[in-house]
Amino acid sequence: MKAVIFPNLQKINALSCARNVCDTLNNNDFEVIADPQLRALFYDKSFVQYAPFDESVQNADFAVAIGGDGTILRCAKALMGSDAMLLGINTGRLGFMASIEPSQLHELSRLKTGDYRVSKRMMLCGDLTDEKGYTFQHFTALNDIVLERQFARVIDFSVYRNEVLLGQYRADGAIFSTPTGSTAYALSAGGSVIEPEFSCIGFTLVCPHSLASRPILFSPESRLCVRLSVRDGGDIYISSDGETPVPFDSCSHLTIYRSEHTIQLVDLSGNTFFDSLNRKITHSLKGNGSLEGGGFI
Repeated sequence: MKAVIFPNLQKINALSCARNVCDTLNNNDFEVIADPQLRALFYDKSFVQYAPFDESVQNADFAVAIGGDGTILRCAKALMGSDAMLLGINTGRLGFMASIEPSQLHELSRLKTGDYRVSKRMMLCGDLTDEKGYTFQHFTALNDIVLERQFARVIDFSVYRNEVLLGQYRADGAIFSTPTGSTAYALSAGGSVIEPEFSCIGFTLVCPHSLASRPILFSPESRLCVRLSVRDGGDIYISSDGETPVPFDSCSHLTIYRSEHTIQLVDLSGNTFFDSLNRKITHSLKGNGSLEGGGFI
Protein backbone atom coordinates (compact mmCIF):
# COMPACT_ATOMS: atom_id res chain seq x y z
CA MET A 1 0.00 0.00 0.00
CA LYS A 2 1.13 3.55 -0.71
CA ALA A 3 0.83 6.70 1.43
CA VAL A 4 1.81 10.23 0.39
CA ILE A 5 2.90 12.76 3.03
CA PHE A 6 1.53 16.33 2.89
CA PRO A 7 2.98 18.34 5.84
CA ASN A 8 2.48 22.04 6.54
CA LEU A 9 5.95 23.00 7.74
CA GLN A 10 4.73 26.35 9.03
CA LYS A 11 3.17 24.49 11.95
CA ILE A 12 5.57 24.14 14.88
CA ASN A 13 5.35 20.37 15.36
CA ALA A 14 4.63 19.39 11.76
CA LEU A 15 8.18 18.37 10.80
CA SER A 16 8.79 16.13 13.80
CA CYS A 17 5.33 14.64 13.34
CA ALA A 18 5.95 14.03 9.62
CA ARG A 19 9.21 12.21 10.39
CA ASN A 20 7.44 10.02 12.93
CA VAL A 21 4.62 9.35 10.46
CA CYS A 22 7.17 8.15 7.90
CA ASP A 23 8.68 5.73 10.42
CA THR A 24 5.31 4.43 11.55
CA LEU A 25 4.07 3.86 8.02
CA ASN A 26 7.32 2.16 7.02
CA ASN A 27 7.10 -0.15 10.03
CA ASN A 28 3.66 -1.16 8.77
CA ASP A 29 4.98 -2.03 5.31
CA PHE A 30 3.69 1.07 3.51
CA GLU A 31 5.47 2.64 0.59
CA VAL A 32 6.07 6.18 1.83
CA ILE A 33 6.14 8.95 -0.77
CA ALA A 34 6.99 12.64 -0.35
CA ASP A 35 7.38 15.60 -2.68
CA PRO A 36 10.98 16.14 -3.88
CA GLN A 37 10.99 19.52 -2.14
CA LEU A 38 10.98 17.62 1.18
CA ARG A 39 13.99 15.46 0.34
CA ALA A 40 16.38 17.34 2.64
CA LEU A 41 14.04 16.89 5.60
CA PHE A 42 14.04 13.10 5.28
CA TYR A 43 17.71 12.70 4.32
CA ASP A 44 18.20 9.90 6.87
CA LYS A 45 15.15 7.88 5.78
CA SER A 46 16.29 5.88 2.81
CA PHE A 47 12.91 4.16 2.47
CA VAL A 48 11.10 7.40 1.50
CA GLN A 49 10.42 7.71 -2.22
CA TYR A 50 10.03 11.05 -3.98
CA ALA A 51 7.59 12.23 -6.62
CA PRO A 52 5.53 15.41 -7.17
CA PHE A 53 2.47 15.29 -4.95
CA ASP A 54 -0.05 15.79 -7.76
CA GLU A 55 1.40 12.78 -9.58
CA SER A 56 1.96 10.45 -6.63
CA VAL A 57 -1.60 10.72 -5.27
CA GLN A 58 -2.99 9.30 -8.51
CA ASN A 59 -1.67 5.85 -7.53
CA ALA A 60 -1.71 6.22 -3.74
CA ASP A 61 -4.06 4.59 -1.26
CA PHE A 62 -3.79 7.40 1.29
CA ALA A 63 -2.71 11.01 1.54
CA VAL A 64 -1.66 12.06 5.04
CA ALA A 65 -2.13 15.79 5.71
CA ILE A 66 -0.14 17.02 8.71
CA GLY A 67 -1.19 20.44 9.97
CA GLY A 68 -4.46 22.23 10.72
CA ASP A 69 -7.80 22.36 8.94
CA GLY A 70 -6.38 24.66 6.25
CA THR A 71 -3.74 22.06 5.43
CA ILE A 72 -6.43 19.40 5.09
CA LEU A 73 -8.45 21.67 2.78
CA ARG A 74 -5.46 22.28 0.50
CA CYS A 75 -4.64 18.59 0.41
CA ALA A 76 -8.25 17.74 -0.38
CA LYS A 77 -8.23 19.88 -3.51
CA ALA A 78 -5.07 18.19 -4.72
CA LEU A 79 -6.82 14.81 -4.38
CA MET A 80 -9.70 15.63 -6.72
CA GLY A 81 -9.96 13.06 -9.47
CA SER A 82 -7.94 10.44 -7.57
CA ASP A 83 -9.09 7.50 -5.44
CA ALA A 84 -6.72 8.33 -2.57
CA MET A 85 -8.30 8.65 0.86
CA LEU A 86 -7.39 11.61 3.07
CA LEU A 87 -6.22 11.29 6.67
CA GLY A 88 -5.63 14.43 8.73
CA ILE A 89 -3.22 14.63 11.65
CA ASN A 90 -3.67 17.77 13.73
CA THR A 91 -0.66 19.93 14.49
CA GLY A 92 -2.71 23.12 14.31
CA ARG A 93 -5.11 24.64 16.83
CA LEU A 94 -8.63 23.29 16.33
CA GLY A 95 -8.10 20.47 13.85
CA PHE A 96 -11.82 19.79 13.53
CA MET A 97 -11.33 17.80 10.33
CA ALA A 98 -8.34 15.83 11.60
CA SER A 99 -8.68 12.20 12.59
CA ILE A 100 -5.85 11.88 15.13
CA GLU A 101 -3.35 13.89 17.15
CA PRO A 102 0.47 13.46 16.99
CA SER A 103 0.33 11.40 20.20
CA GLN A 104 -1.86 8.82 18.44
CA LEU A 105 0.37 7.83 15.52
CA HIS A 106 0.24 4.19 16.61
CA GLU A 107 -3.32 4.22 15.22
CA LEU A 108 -1.86 4.41 11.71
CA SER A 109 -1.34 0.64 11.82
CA ARG A 110 -5.11 0.32 11.35
CA LEU A 111 -4.79 1.67 7.82
CA LYS A 112 -3.16 -1.63 6.91
CA THR A 113 -5.91 -3.77 8.44
CA GLY A 114 -8.84 -1.70 7.18
CA ASP A 115 -10.00 -0.94 10.71
CA TYR A 116 -11.23 2.58 10.00
CA ARG A 117 -14.28 4.45 8.79
CA VAL A 118 -14.49 6.48 5.57
CA SER A 119 -16.64 9.59 5.38
CA LYS A 120 -17.51 10.74 1.86
CA ARG A 121 -17.78 14.54 1.61
CA MET A 122 -19.38 16.59 -1.15
CA MET A 123 -17.64 19.60 -2.66
CA LEU A 124 -18.86 22.82 -4.26
CA CYS A 125 -18.00 24.49 -7.53
CA GLY A 126 -18.32 28.15 -8.41
CA ASP A 127 -18.10 29.82 -11.82
CA LEU A 128 -17.53 33.53 -12.39
CA THR A 129 -19.05 34.35 -15.76
CA ASP A 130 -18.98 37.62 -17.66
CA GLU A 131 -21.90 39.30 -19.45
CA LYS A 132 -21.10 37.42 -22.67
CA GLY A 133 -21.38 34.04 -20.94
CA TYR A 134 -17.64 33.32 -20.73
CA THR A 135 -16.50 31.65 -17.50
CA PHE A 136 -13.20 33.27 -16.57
CA GLN A 137 -12.76 31.94 -13.02
CA HIS A 138 -13.58 28.52 -11.56
CA PHE A 139 -13.63 27.68 -7.85
CA THR A 140 -13.78 24.42 -5.93
CA ALA A 141 -14.40 24.16 -2.20
CA LEU A 142 -14.65 21.49 0.46
CA ASN A 143 -15.80 24.08 3.01
CA ASP A 144 -17.28 27.18 1.42
CA ILE A 145 -17.36 29.83 -1.27
CA VAL A 146 -17.69 33.30 0.26
CA LEU A 147 -18.79 36.66 -1.10
CA GLU A 148 -17.55 39.66 0.92
CA ARG A 149 -16.52 43.28 0.71
CA GLN A 150 -13.58 45.08 2.26
CA PHE A 151 -13.96 47.29 5.34
CA ALA A 152 -17.31 45.75 6.40
CA ARG A 153 -19.30 47.72 3.81
CA VAL A 154 -22.67 46.30 2.80
CA ILE A 155 -23.35 44.60 -0.53
CA ASP A 156 -26.64 44.70 -2.44
CA PHE A 157 -27.17 41.51 -4.39
CA SER A 158 -29.77 39.07 -5.67
CA VAL A 159 -29.74 35.29 -5.43
CA TYR A 160 -31.49 33.00 -7.90
CA ARG A 161 -32.18 29.29 -7.58
CA ASN A 162 -32.50 27.45 -10.88
CA GLU A 163 -33.08 30.83 -12.59
CA VAL A 164 -35.93 31.78 -10.22
CA LEU A 165 -35.36 34.81 -7.99
CA LEU A 166 -34.91 33.72 -4.38
CA GLY A 167 -34.47 37.17 -2.88
CA GLN A 168 -32.74 40.52 -2.93
CA TYR A 169 -30.37 41.05 -0.03
CA ARG A 170 -28.35 43.71 1.72
CA ALA A 171 -25.59 42.23 3.89
CA ASP A 172 -21.87 42.30 4.56
CA GLY A 173 -21.56 39.11 2.52
CA ALA A 174 -22.83 35.61 1.87
CA ILE A 175 -21.51 32.11 2.54
CA PHE A 176 -22.31 29.12 0.34
CA SER A 177 -21.18 26.06 2.24
CA THR A 178 -21.03 22.29 2.09
CA PRO A 179 -22.10 20.24 5.12
CA THR A 180 -18.38 19.92 5.94
CA GLY A 181 -18.13 23.73 5.91
CA SER A 182 -21.20 24.19 8.11
CA THR A 183 -18.96 24.11 11.20
CA ALA A 184 -16.54 26.68 9.77
CA TYR A 185 -17.31 30.30 8.77
CA ALA A 186 -21.01 29.52 8.29
CA LEU A 187 -21.31 28.46 11.93
CA SER A 188 -19.77 31.75 13.08
CA ALA A 189 -22.29 33.64 10.92
CA GLY A 190 -25.24 31.85 12.52
CA GLY A 191 -25.66 29.06 9.98
CA SER A 192 -27.02 25.59 10.63
CA VAL A 193 -24.87 22.71 11.87
CA ILE A 194 -25.19 19.92 9.29
CA GLU A 195 -24.01 16.33 9.51
CA PRO A 196 -21.04 16.19 7.13
CA GLU A 197 -22.20 13.17 5.11
CA PHE A 198 -25.50 14.84 4.29
CA SER A 199 -25.73 16.40 0.81
CA CYS A 200 -26.97 19.98 0.51
CA ILE A 201 -25.82 23.53 -0.18
CA GLY A 202 -26.00 25.95 2.73
CA PHE A 203 -26.70 29.66 2.22
CA THR A 204 -25.90 32.00 5.12
CA LEU A 205 -25.86 35.79 5.05
CA VAL A 206 -23.10 37.66 6.86
CA CYS A 207 -24.54 40.43 9.07
CA PRO A 208 -27.75 40.88 7.05
CA HIS A 209 -29.57 44.20 7.30
CA SER A 210 -32.85 42.47 8.00
CA LEU A 211 -34.74 41.01 10.95
CA ALA A 212 -36.19 38.22 8.83
CA SER A 213 -33.17 36.71 7.05
CA ARG A 214 -32.43 33.09 7.97
CA PRO A 215 -30.01 30.43 6.71
CA ILE A 216 -31.37 28.27 3.88
CA LEU A 217 -30.46 24.71 2.88
CA PHE A 218 -30.82 23.77 -0.78
CA SER A 219 -30.90 20.36 -2.43
CA PRO A 220 -27.55 19.36 -3.92
CA GLU A 221 -29.05 19.53 -7.40
CA SER A 222 -29.70 23.27 -7.05
CA ARG A 223 -27.84 25.83 -9.11
CA LEU A 224 -27.55 29.15 -7.31
CA CYS A 225 -26.70 32.39 -9.08
CA VAL A 226 -25.52 35.64 -7.45
CA ARG A 227 -25.86 38.98 -9.22
CA LEU A 228 -24.67 42.27 -7.79
CA SER A 229 -26.62 45.48 -7.86
CA VAL A 230 -25.53 47.70 -10.74
CA ARG A 231 -24.56 50.30 -8.14
CA ASP A 232 -22.03 47.94 -6.58
CA GLY A 233 -18.54 47.68 -7.98
CA GLY A 234 -14.95 47.39 -6.83
CA ASP A 235 -13.63 45.88 -3.58
CA ILE A 236 -16.10 42.95 -3.67
CA TYR A 237 -14.40 39.57 -3.66
CA ILE A 238 -15.03 35.84 -3.83
CA SER A 239 -12.91 33.40 -1.85
CA SER A 240 -12.94 29.61 -1.94
CA ASP A 241 -11.89 27.83 1.27
CA GLY A 242 -10.06 30.94 2.43
CA GLU A 243 -7.78 31.12 -0.60
CA THR A 244 -6.68 34.33 -2.33
CA PRO A 245 -9.82 36.43 -3.06
CA VAL A 246 -10.87 37.11 -6.66
CA PRO A 247 -12.58 40.42 -7.64
CA PHE A 248 -16.31 40.29 -8.44
CA ASP A 249 -18.04 43.16 -10.25
CA SER A 250 -21.58 43.94 -11.37
CA CYS A 251 -20.83 42.92 -14.97
CA SER A 252 -20.34 39.32 -13.86
CA HIS A 253 -22.39 36.70 -12.07
CA LEU A 254 -21.44 33.83 -9.79
CA THR A 255 -22.97 30.36 -10.17
CA ILE A 256 -22.73 27.86 -7.30
CA TYR A 257 -23.37 24.16 -7.80
CA ARG A 258 -22.38 20.73 -6.55
CA SER A 259 -19.03 19.38 -7.72
CA GLU A 260 -18.80 16.01 -9.41
CA HIS A 261 -15.88 15.22 -7.10
CA THR A 262 -16.06 13.95 -3.54
CA ILE A 263 -13.39 13.60 -0.86
CA GLN A 264 -12.98 10.45 1.23
CA LEU A 265 -11.93 11.37 4.78
CA VAL A 266 -10.47 8.59 6.91
CA ASP A 267 -11.64 8.45 10.53
CA LEU A 268 -9.46 6.56 13.00
CA SER A 269 -10.90 8.24 16.08
CA GLY A 270 -14.05 6.15 16.38
CA ASN A 271 -15.91 9.29 17.47
CA THR A 272 -19.13 10.47 15.90
CA PHE A 273 -19.48 13.89 14.30
CA PHE A 274 -21.34 15.11 17.39
CA ASP A 275 -18.58 13.82 19.68
CA SER A 276 -16.12 15.96 17.75
CA LEU A 277 -18.50 18.91 17.77
CA ASN A 278 -18.75 18.71 21.56
CA ARG A 279 -15.06 18.19 22.14
CA LYS A 280 -13.54 20.65 19.67
CA ILE A 281 -16.10 23.44 19.32
CA THR A 282 -18.76 23.55 22.04
CA HIS A 283 -16.42 22.38 24.78
CA SER A 284 -13.74 24.93 23.83
CA LEU A 285 -16.33 27.70 24.05
CA LYS A 286 -17.45 26.65 27.51
CA GLY A 287 -13.98 26.29 28.93
CA ASN A 288 -12.27 23.30 30.44
CA GLY A 289 -15.20 22.16 32.55
CA SER A 290 -17.36 19.23 31.57
CA LEU A 291 -20.46 19.72 29.47
CA GLU A 292 -23.69 19.36 31.42
CA GLY A 293 -25.82 16.57 30.07
CA GLY A 294 -23.38 15.87 27.22
CA GLY A 295 -25.31 18.11 24.80
CA PHE A 296 -23.79 20.15 22.04
CA ILE A 297 -26.06 23.20 22.33
